[in-house]
Amino acid sequence: MDSLIVLNTGSSSIKFSIFSISLGEMKREYLGSVSNLLTKPHIKITKVNSDTEIDEDLKLLGEPKSYIRLVLHFILGWARKNNIKIIAAGHRVVHGGSFEKSVVFDDKVLEYLKTLIPFSPLHQPYNLNGYLFFKEEFKDLFQVATFDSAFHSTCDKISQSYALPESLTKLGIRRYGFHGLSYEYIASELPRYLDEKDANKKIIVAHLGSGSTMCAIENLKSLATSIGLTSMGGLPMATRPGDVDPYLGVYLMDQLGWTAAEVQKLFYKDSGLLGVSGISADMAKLIESNDPRAKLAIDIFVHRISLFAGSLAAELQGLDGFVFTGGIGENSKEIREMVSKKISWLGVDLDLDKNNKCKKKVEKISKDTSKVFVYVIPTDEEIMIAKHTFDLYKEHKK
Repeated sequence: MDSLIVLNTGSSSIKFSIFSISLGEMKREYLGSVSNLLTKPHIKITKVNSDTEIDEDLKLLGEPKSYIRLVLHFILGWARKNNIKIIAAGHRVVHGGSFEKSVVFDDKVLEYLKTLIPFSPLHQPYNLNGYLFFKEEFKDLFQVATFDSAFHSTCDKISQSYALPESLTKLGIRRYGFHGLSYEYIASELPRYLDEKDANKKIIVAHLGSGSTMCAIENLKSLATSIGLTSMGGLPMATRPGDVDPYLGVYLMDQLGWTAAEVQKLFYKDSGLLGVSGISADMAKLIESNDPRAKLAIDIFVHRISLFAGSLAAELQGLDGFVFTGGIGENSKEIREMVSKKISWLGVDLDLDKNNKCKKKVEKISKDTSKVFVYVIPTDEEIMIAKHTFDLYKEHKK
């Protein structure tokens, strides 16, 4: 079975999907994930709409830094046993810099993407590992890089700009935005659930999860986003603080003697929901907790979402719709209710019964009389990666 594999490679986990390619059509056949990559890798592979094929810990020899290669070897071996012939690979890359669309992945692209690692140290270096592995395993395998920043290339140029000297702007220091593959998927789904007029209206999409961002969309294109140059700003996240005073890092280093590594650890691993609560980075656990610190973390999270909703509504010069997506947005009725109350001034009137019953499915959860329609739409970044990969593969084969 000729197939393409979609890889989302992180520092401690891998998500992947396998799509069959037949007669010019693409179909998802398998879903896979690897957790605890650096300690005790556990792999799960499930056939779509069927039984789990593999669900087990992997016994790997060698240093943890080599586990990613060993895991990918395991996946390839499993694919061969199941007569799956990998003819293309699509990779999720967080920061695409100047790339405004998906591109064929080659060494020249790799070298450019490496220069962007300082802007996304938690994601970028690991996103590139899949390409390097497949290049060694399959010398001529067709590979594609898809970018979380590309969808935001249509953002208003003023909105993309920082008030910095031109010399820095020319170096590419500007707002890029992320979760673009998720927003692109939501934009592609809107016409399925709304009529053409409503689908093209002024809509804010909130991708809320361990990483959280928001995007203002009009005419199905990104107009503005909550996050900027790096994957650290904007909303508070699981372990990241979101926007903080830009002088904070200087203060910690200059006055308290912190190193750059310590500041980076604070911003990327010790802040956000975990940092405020001191309990967990998991929103579900915080909602269940009676600890006042958990409540504070939730309140800050919701407050900042409401502030960015106002900011993005100003970018749009109005608001017609609001969409929740991402792990928290799709599953947490509590967060959806709290956010909706905070932005009721924008015209949001939630249907509490619909909201309480909705979990990880497409659902309109606003009242029919609400001035702003509110939807929950589960995202699917992997299908977008597969689509871009397949489109470029077909062009390549012409």
